[in-house]
Amino acid sequence: MAPSIYVNRALSADERRSSVQHGDFHLVVGNPTVRPMVEWATTLIGEAFGELDPQLAQHEIEVPEFIKRVSPLKSKFTNDAHTKELMADLLIGLGYDPDDTYYDLPRLRAVPSDGYLTTGVSYAYRPHRDTWYSHPPAVVNHWVPVFDTVGANVMSFWVEYWDRRVGNSGFDYDSWVAESRFAAASQVGVEQRPHPLPTDPIDGASEIRFAPNAGDVIIFSTCQLHGTAPNVSGRTRFSFDMRTLSLRDLQTGAGPADLDGRATGTTVKDFLRVADHAPLSDVYQRAVVSRRTPIATW
Repeated sequence: MAPSIYVNRALSADERRSSVQHGDFHLVVGNPTVRPMVEWATTLIGEAFGELDPQLAQHEIEVPEFIKRVSPLKSKFTNDAHTKELMADLLIGLGYDPDDTYYDLPRLRAVPSDGYLTTGVSYAYRPHRDTWYSHPPAVVNHWVPVFDTVGANVMSFWVEYWDRRVGNSGFDYDSWVAESRFAAASQVGVEQRPHPLPTDPIDGASEIRFAPNAGDVIIFSTCQLHGTAPNVSGRTRFSFDMRTLSLRDLQTGAGPADLDGRATGTTVKDFLRVADHAPLSDVYQRAVVSRRTPIATW
């Protein structure tokens, strides 16, 4: 059955998560609980670009200067303690149970237009599922633009592939962390980091794009095939993405089937509990110490 697209549907977080894990999309439009995170991102972007309009700066500065500004910007957004606090408030505002819900640190994306930079700090993702990057299939993704978007500077989804296998090149998460995670700024012109890439052709007939306003949220399954749409808007797109994981889902094996994931390793230990930012790895350690059956995904 084709996926449904729901806009501001009044559901509990559990009901929405179940819907997403069956392939549906949920758009949260105009929700004030997202605004503080957008304002924080806007503040950091403004500090990074100073007197320049960040959406148009690519037309005034050379690529090395763009990277010099964007690389520390992305790092600060992801790792600052204030970001974690805002994440907790945002997810609680969206109805998530803070004791059951874990989140991965959010990532800020800067995607310039017209091929200015498509590698490294502005890597243009080929079609992929996030399971190809070692995420568990139960993960729920949230994508938020910092500025208003148009169809020419967003993401692409290929919904035909929700239940259709796609060959891919594979991925090892531990090697990525050890060798590639912090190498983005050095990737200019040619992307040399080992991303999982599709090895089958992708039929574009089922491609869809959402072009939300600043602060609107696209919620979708990590198993949806998606990627960076070619930006031909003339403006750099700034957005951030967030991932959540229900501990109950992880323990029970709930979520979509992993049709074609070839990744080794897991990102699970990177997730933090909304209630207190405690790492999910603590849950695993307690399970081992008490000799309970470990979570099967690990």
